[in-house]
Amino acid sequence: EGRDVSRIILTRPAVEAGERLGFLPGDIQAKVDPYLRPLFDALYDMLDPDRVNDYFERGIIEVAPLAFMRGRAQPLASKVLTPDGFRRIGSLRVGDLVTGSNGKPTPVLGVYPQGRKEVYRLRAQDGAETLCCAEHLWQVSTPDDRRRGKPGRVLETREMIGRLRAAHQHRFELPLVSAPIQFPSRPVPIDPYALGLLLGDGCLTTKTTPSYSTSDIELAEALEGALEGIELRRKSAYDYDLRHVHGHRGGVIVANPVTAALRELELAGTRSSTKFVPDVYLHNNSAVRLAVLQGLFDSDGGPVVQRGRSCRIQYSSSSESLCDDVTFLVRSLGGVAYSRRREAAGRPPGFANGRAVHHRHDSYVMDIRLPGDLQPFRLARKQAQYEASGGGRPMRFVTEIEPAGVEETVCIQVAAQDSLYVTDDFLVTHNTLNDSFVILDEAQNTSPEQMKMFLTRLGFGSRMVVTGDVTQIDLPANQRSGLVVVGEILAAVQDISFIRFGGADVVRHELVQRIVAAYGAYSERADGSGRGRAEGRADGPESPSN
Repeated sequence: EGRDVSRIILTRPAVEAGERLGFLPGDIQAKVDPYLRPLFDALYDMLDPDRVNDYFERGIIEVAPLAFMRGRAQPLASKVLTPDGFRRIGSLRVGDLVTGSNGKPTPVLGVYPQGRKEVYRLRAQDGAETLCCAEHLWQVSTPDDRRRGKPGRVLETREMIGRLRAAHQHRFELPLVSAPIQFPSRPVPIDPYALGLLLGDGCLTTKTTPSYSTSDIELAEALEGALEGIELRRKSAYDYDLRHVHGHRGGVIVANPVTAALRELELAGTRSSTKFVPDVYLHNNSAVRLAVLQGLFDSDGGPVVQRGRSCRIQYSSSSESLCDDVTFLVRSLGGVAYSRRREAAGRPPGFANGRAVHHRHDSYVMDIRLPGDLQPFRLARKQAQYEASGGGRPMRFVTEIEPAGVEETVCIQVAAQDSLYVTDDFLVTHNTLNDSFVILDEAQNTSPEQMKMFLTRLGFGSRMVVTGDVTQIDLPANQRSGLVVVGEILAAVQDISFIRFGGADVVRHELVQRIVAAYGAYSERADGSGRGRAEGRADGPESPSN
C-alpha cells in the first residue's frame, strides 16, 4: 500500500569470464542460475524468506538475467495495429506510428531484434490469439485485484502458464482498448447505416433493381432517408424496391446510384453467404464503424435477455466473411465477440408462408458485448429492450498458453504513457517496464549495446540503478565495458547522476580495500590496453543512477 512502484526487478549479465551459455549443461534456468544466485541470496538475507517467496509469487519482485530484459518479444510475422491497419511487427521502424490502448496513434521509440526464441500461443476466451515469447509482458487483472480495487499487475507469459484458472473462474483478465480505435476518416459512397441494413436484408445481386426486405416500417423509412435520390416502393408485405427518383426523367435511363455504389464497393453480385464489409468502412472513423454495426444489428441482430444476467447482443449470418468483419468492427470499438458455427446439414428447416425452407449454408452465430457508452441499435424496440436490461461489461480472459515452436523475434518500445500497444486480434500488450524499480548489478560486464538496450527500457514512473566496478571487468580484451561507455555518453544528461565510491566505501575485509586500490592504480597506468580500463576511475566502483 502506498508504494511508489509496483515491482522491483533485479538483473545482471548472465555471461562472465568469457563463458558462453551454450556450452554449459542443463536448461536455460540451470545455465543462468549461478550468475543470479547472489541476488537471491541477498534478498533472503535482507528479508524474511516467506515474504520473499510471496513477493515472487505475486510478481512484486523479479530476478532475471539481463538478456531477458530485452527478450520480451513477438515473432516477426505477428501483427501490430497502426493507423493504416495491421502491419507485421518485423516491418516496423523507429518513428512509425502504432496504436495504443487508448485507440490513438503512438510512435515507436525502439526496435530490438531478438533472434530465434521459443514462442508461445496465447489465446483468449473470445478466440483472439497471438504469439509471443515466455518473457513477453501482459497487463492483467485477477479476481483478487478486482475485489481489492487494484488496477491490476504486469506479468510475463511464463508467469501465467499453469495458473489460468482460479477455482471455477478464469484468473487473468486482459484489458480491452479503452476507447474506439482512431482510423483516419475516409469518404464512403453509401451511408454506413444504410450499408449495414443492405448487408443484413438487402438483395445485392444487381441483376435487377436493388431491393430490401423488412417487417419494420421504421427500418424502411430509415433506409429511404439515408439514401439520397432513392425511394422505396413496396412490392409485397415485406419487400421494397430501391428506385432512383429520377431514373426515367426525360426518357433517359439513369443508373441507380445504389447499384453504382455496390459495384464500386465490389459488393455487386454477392449473396447472403458471400457478403462482406468493404475495407473503406472497416478502416474508417468510429462513427462510420458503429453505424455499420447498427445497421447489421437492426437487420439480423437483437438483444438477448436472461433472468439475472445482463443483456448481450446476438447476431447471425450465413457469410463467414461478414462475421469476421463484424468481429473486427466490434473489437475496434472496445467490445468482444464470441462466435460459433451451426452446420446446415441436419438442421431442421425454417418456414416461410407455411412452407419449409431448407438451409443451404452453414450459419454463424455471434454473441457480442459492447462498451456501455455505445448504442448498438437504432431500431426503437430493440434499443428499448437492450437498455431495460443493461448491456454488461465486455471482458476478455486468457484461456490457453501453449508452445508454438521457435521463431525469429523482435521487441518494440512505444511512446504511450502506459507502454501498451495493440497486437493481433486487438489484444492489448506491452514491452516496457512501468512503475518499476530496476537494479542492474555487475554492469561492468555489459557491452555498450546491452547497456543502451537496458536504459532505453525505462518506463513511465520507473527508476533505474546501475551498479558496477570498472576495476573488475571480465569482458574479452577487445570488448569495451558498457559501464565505462555510458559514463562518457550520459555524464551531462539531466536527471541522470553518477555516484563514485572509493576504497573506503568497500564494506569487506580490509585487505580487499587495498586490493581494489592496487588494481585501480594499475588500470590508470595500463594505457592502450584496448579494454577501456584507463578510462575508468581508480577509486573503485561506479554507479550511474536515474
